[in-house]
Amino acid sequence: MPLMRERIRYIEAISIVRREISDGVDARLHSLVLIKRSGKVREMVDLGIRGIEVEPIPSSLDEGERAILVSNYPSVSKTLWALLKVGCRLPGEGFRLKAIARKEVKTEANSLLKALGIDKLIFPAQKDEAGVYKLERRTYREVLAYLDQPGYVLWLSLTGKTRGNGLSEGDLRTGAALFSLMKRVPIIPMGLVTKEERGKSKVVKIRFGEPIDPPEVGGMTEFERSDFLIDFSKLAMCEIAKLLPPGQRGDFERVEEEGAQIERRLETY
Repeated sequence: MPLMRERIRYIEAISIVRREISDGVDARLHSLVLIKRSGKVREMVDLGIRGIEVEPIPSSLDEGERAILVSNYPSVSKTLWALLKVGCRLPGEGFRLKAIARKEVKTEANSLLKALGIDKLIFPAQKDEAGVYKLERRTYREVLAYLDQPGYVLWLSLTGKTRGNGLSEGDLRTGAALFSLMKRVPIIPMGLVTKEERGKSKVVKIRFGEPIDPPEVGGMTEFERSDFLIDFSKLAMCEIAKLLPPGQRGDFERVEEEGAQIERRLETY
């Protein structure tokens, strides 16, 4: 028995040492934030993410311009790498793009992403008891403060599902519309065009649409505000769909017709 207890203590000690070493490595990796500190690193990351053509960055994303970037959502990893590539190309000093994403993007990131600084580039969303991702109150305030700063760009998805090419009307999220309205920040549509290669889908092109300025609205009831945010979000989805080829537009294949109907409804608020 004494020998057995000694072995158990030995195993536990090794486990603690390994965990502390691992935690120390993670802490050092998180502290690097290379992508924000070095323009050369951003250039190397841009070159390293291959096979994605990026349209010229529009003036609506120029240095000093605030914006909320929204896109289709083909998958977590595909969208993340597309965002990193776009962020590396935004004009100005530093890395000007942050995203709202589920916390697993940070906690399950590989060593490369940790060293690049993914921990500092994500506002984590938490899953509630109903399975819906929401921001904690503190994170919510941090997002609002972030949008107050000139030149900062925020990305978030308009849908919670990655089914198909990620334009699902039945799983609509209105966070982008809400932040746009609250902070008077334009929404910039971005289309992630995909292609099947060897049985797998990959992003091959990134396109940008015209900015959607938040409309001036008067006093609204709670129900009117809810309807407005839904319609404003659907309008942004339509503008994303226009950037994608037919067959990749998800629930928005009839984009011209549906977009016109939404614009007419928005005029009534």
